[in-house]
This record gives sequence, structure tokens and C-alpha cells, in this order.
Amino acid sequence: MNKRISLGLALSLVLIGCAITFILTWTVSLNSYNSKIANSEKYEGVYQKLKEMDATVRTNYIGEIDNEALENAIVNGYVNGIGDEYAAYMTADVYHDYQQTNSGVINGAGFEAEKDNSGYLKITKIYKNSSADTNGVKVGDMITEIDSKSLLSMTAEQAIKRVSGEVGTKLSMRLVSNGEERSVTLVRQSIDVESVTNKMLGDKIGYIKITSFNAKTPEQFSTAYNSLNASGAKAFIFDVRHTEGGLVSAVKPMVNRLIPAAAAATAEYTNGVRKTLIETDSEESLTLPAVVLMDANTSSAAEIFAVTLRDEQGALLVGVQTAGRAVLQSTYEFSDGSALVLTTANIIPSKSERFDGVGLKPDYAIDLPINTIFEVMTQDADTQLQKAVEILTTKTNGNANNDTSSDTRSETSSTSSNTSGSTSSNTSGSTSSNTSSNTGSETSSETSSNVSSSAGESGESGGTESESESQ
Repeated sequence: MNKRISLGLALSLVLIGCAITFILTWTVSLNSYNSKIANSEKYEGVYQKLKEMDATVRTNYIGEIDNEALENAIVNGYVNGIGDEYAAYMTADVYHDYQQTNSGVINGAGFEAEKDNSGYLKITKIYKNSSADTNGVKVGDMITEIDSKSLLSMTAEQAIKRVSGEVGTKLSMRLVSNGEERSVTLVRQSIDVESVTNKMLGDKIGYIKITSFNAKTPEQFSTAYNSLNASGAKAFIFDVRHTEGGLVSAVKPMVNRLIPAAAAATAEYTNGVRKTLIETDSEESLTLPAVVLMDANTSSAAEIFAVTLRDEQGALLVGVQTAGRAVLQSTYEFSDGSALVLTTANIIPSKSERFDGVGLKPDYAIDLPINTIFEVMTQDADTQLQKAVEILTTKTNGNANNDTSSDTRSETSSTSSNTSGSTSSNTSGSTSSNTSSNTGSETSSETSSNVSSSAGESGESGGTESESESQ
């Protein structure tokens, strides 16, 4: 028998439910507000202390204060204090260079440099076909003067700022290389960064070297991959050794050529929300044997590329354990043109275990010879590459033998059938894709829209959030 309640009782129950919801919401909001007030009061004390310290220094210090350097040091002190090892504050000039690097097109004389303990700048990278490259500037050269001014008379930021300039202008430098001094005059130019190179090795093994993941990398990768395929590649080696940082958004179109449709990686944010980071939708996939070469300097986007191929394509990892940087970072731009890079999410592979802080373990652990300099290493000295070739040669030769055996069996079957008055067509052996020996326990079944670019969103720090990336 159905029981009925009065309209008054129903309304009372609804009102009670609303009241409980209001009280709970109010309590949570009040606690959040009180926490923010407490933090605000705490930092007011910090600001007051800084104000008093500044007044004391300016009244009593006998030296000159570089206000720009002081401001940058204060901001960097805050960033260093939050405990995010990958966080970074960039001045407007540094952020401009950072954006250029990520775009794949840079304006400059064609080199990168960093401050050395000597007080000079040490050249760390030369861009191919740049003014620095054609004028014989080498990695390891020390810049002692820029436009006849000693670097010992300026900060590292001031020196780097002097290196920058408009396209078409000249840059005069004094270099020290192996104890010898020389002067060079370079021309600043617009340079397309070459981040992908390729060649065909013996036994039709296609080799693709990826040096960075920027906005131009997917296009260059596609060109290299198409070229090797057209030349009849029977297997592939993807080399991401000494490849650090870069855009996660560049990884998706690259693996989209190599793996079937899959949710290859997930981002887990501070509030526990998970969003699909890399989701491929291509019907195209690589069915040929593949190896990814990696080392201790394989980091971030390069690690995601490697683990995705292992999880979804069955590629084997050869080399040594990687850096272990599986985090997503967001860049927040401020009104003065400066920016903050902040870690905002953990990256979770589709099948392999989480590797942040641990690194990816190779399926074949191979070290390079002691004292090997990677940048100038020859192919004959590259033991990791040799192992990859050995693995793939065995696989391709094995598949060829299987095809021959299958054809022979089919011919025999056909002959026998013909004797009995029937006809049978030949069949060839099929090639199965490799499977990784490392199976992970972390599996994400949650999917949502891809997280690769969020330009224009407001960050909590008051800046504008731009490209999300792993750096």
C-alpha cells in the first residue's frame, strides 16, 4: 500500500535539505576564506620586513644597487623557495628567447651560451648553417668580450642581452678556445632550428635523430619518416639521447604516425583531476620493428615519446636509465613581459609504471665506452647504436626467413594440390609487432579533451597561462 506525505511535510524536508547544503557550503567557504586571510596577513609581515630591509640597505650600504638585478633576485628567491625544482622565472628578454626556442625559429648569431665559473660565457650549442657555424665557432669556446667590452664587467644577464639583437645586425666577440684567443664578427639572422635528422643504415634500418621537441619538430619528423619509408626501410631506430625538455604538444602528431588510436598519456593535476594528455586518432601505425635509443639526458617530452612507443607500438628501449622527468609545466606570462614556468601536473603513461624521479629502465642496458664525448662520437664507437642495429637486424632477417619458409610450404602445398587436380594460391608469412618486456601496472581509463595549449587562461598567480609543456 502506497504511503502519502502531506505537501507541508514535503516542503519542510526540501527546506531542511537546502539549509544543510547552505551550512556545509558556508563552512567550507569560510574555512577557505580564513586560510587566505591568514596567509595574506603572514605575507604582509614578509613584505613589511622586506620594506624595512630595503630602507636599511639604501641608507647604509656603501655600494651601488642595480635595481633590476635586485628585483630579479627577489623574484627568483620566491621561486626557489616554493620547492618546485623545475619552476623558473624569466625576465622579458629571456622569455622572448624561450618562446623563440619553442617555436623552432630563432633570431640570433646561431649559438647558445651559459655563464661559466670564470665569469665568462661558455658556448653550449651551435645551430647548423648559422653565422656561428660558418665562422668556426665551436661548443666549449669561451666568450670573453662582446663588442670590445669585457664580460667580467657585466652580469650574465647583461652579457646575454648584448648577444641578442635585430636580424641583420653584427655581433663582435672575443673568444678563447684551447688557450688561443681570436676575434669573430657574426651576423644575426633568422634560423630554422633543425631538430630532426635521418639516414638509412645497413640492412635497410631507418635512423631518425630527434634533438628537441619544438613547434617545427613534427613537420621535420614527418618528412624524415616519409623519406625513409619511401626508401624501403624495414625497421626504425628513434634516437632521443641527449634530448631534454621541449613541448609535449609536439609529441602527439609524431606518435600519431607510429601508433594506433590510443590514450597514450594522462595528466594528473593538483586537485586530483585527470585529463588525457596525448590521444592519437590515426589509423596509421608502424608495424615494423623499432628501437628507441635513450640515455641519462633523455628527459621530459623525449621520455614521453619513448614510453609511448614502448607501451603502444612495442618498441624496445636501448641505452641507460633516463632522467625521470614526468611532469607537465605551464607558462604564465605577466604584464611586464616576464614569465613563470610552474609544474602543474604529473604525467602518467598508459601502461608503464610512473617514472617521475625514477626514469625509464631500458629493455637492453648498454653503456657507452668510458670518456666518450657524445657530440663527437663516431658510429663505430656508438655501442648503443650497434646494439640497436643488432636487435633489428636479427628481427628483420628472422622475418625474411619466415617469409621464405612460408612461401616454400605454400609451393609444396600447391604442387600437391595440383597433382590431385586442384589449385592452391601461395601465402606468405606475416610479421608480428614487437612486444615490450616491461609491462606496467598503472592504467588510465579516464579520457577527456587533450591538454596541449591553453592560451589566454588566467593562472592563479595573476599571469596568463600559455603553452603547457614538459620542460
